[in-house]
Order: sequence, then C-alpha cells, then structure tokens
Amino acid sequence: MVNTKIIADLPIELGIKRTYKGYFFLIAALELAITDQKNLLYMSKSIFPVIAARYGTTYSCIERNIRTAINACWNSPNREKLLTMSPYPLQKAPSVTAFIGIRYWYLKNQEGGSLY
Repeated sequence: MVNTKIIADLPIELGIKRTYKGYFFLIAALELAITDQKNLLYMSKSIFPVIAARYGTTYSCIERNIRTAINACWNSPNREKLLTMSPYPLQKAPSVTAFIGIRYWYLKNQEGGSLY
C-alpha cells in the first residue's frame, strides 16, 4: 500500500504549499506513476490527461500549475532538499517530467525499493 501521507508531505518539504494548484496535481501525478512505473515514460499521454479529466481542466493547465509549483520550490530555501533528492546535478529548475521522476525515484529509494 502506498503511504499517501509521505506523498502529500513531500511537496511541503520542498516549499510547495497547498495554496498552489500544482501541489494537488503533483500528488496525483506521483500516485499515477506509482500505480504503473511505465506512466513515467509517457506522462503527456498517461498522466496529464487523467489528471486534467479528474480536475475538469486542460493538459496545459496541469503542466503550467505544476511548473509554477516547481518554480516556487526552486526559488525557496528548500531548493537544497530538491538538490539532495536528485540523482544528478541540477543547474536550473527541472522540467515537469524530470521533477516528477526525481520525486518518484526518491520515494522508491526511501521505501527500500518498494512503494507498495
């Protein structure tokens, strides 16, 4: 079983507050990635449309709101947490897909290789 508290708390640890719509979209994206790791390969076809339908919005709104949340993280003192989570050096704010991938692999490693 996926620990939803860990998934929900991670954006807050990164300086992304619940006042950002992207906060909720990030949680949904991570849950879909955990459901099937293959979703990470096709986010634009497997994750974003599902989230858009769930929230009654568009693909572009999902991506824009997540990007806004990522920028909030990148411009906050919590950037260091993101830098330590990333398996590779970050010179600039990661893309939406890279950010979700970083979070996914970080959680997978924290849970001893299993998110279930």
